Amino acid sequence: MAVVMNWNNFSTNWDLKLLSLILAVIVWGGVSGGRTAELELTVPLELRNLPPGFSVASAVPTEASVTVAGPKILLLKLRSERIIIPLDARGVGEGTTLFTGLERRLGLPREATITRLFPATVEVRLIRSKTVQKP
Repeated sequence: MAVVMNWNNFSTNWDLKLLSLILAVIVWGGVSGGRTAELELTVPLELRNLPPGFSVASAVPTEASVTVAGPKILLLKLRSERIIIPLDARGVGEGTTLFTGLERRLGLPREATITRLFPATVEVRLIRSKTVQKP
């Protein structure tokens, strides 16, 4: 015995069928988008606002290696963004300054968790620049 499908079978209880479809899409999106993954990024370190009359006397790393965990869809978005770690030298005087808390300077969404950050601190040594006076 063959089952004959016609429009009446599809149109009965259309509101329940539509609701079921919407709920299925929501569940699918929550399950597939909520998978946790890890992403390793190389993020540039940027020294900003160097006081006039000072120069950097030590080797400063130019980038940091950051491993971020979070929802896969969020990590895909992060991969395409330009992320930097700013090191603000405003108000810093002569001597050695230790920049800590680099993970807070990244500005990542709260759903993202930093699982690894190297280097975790950056040490910068500033000295007064020697100015050459022309006669």
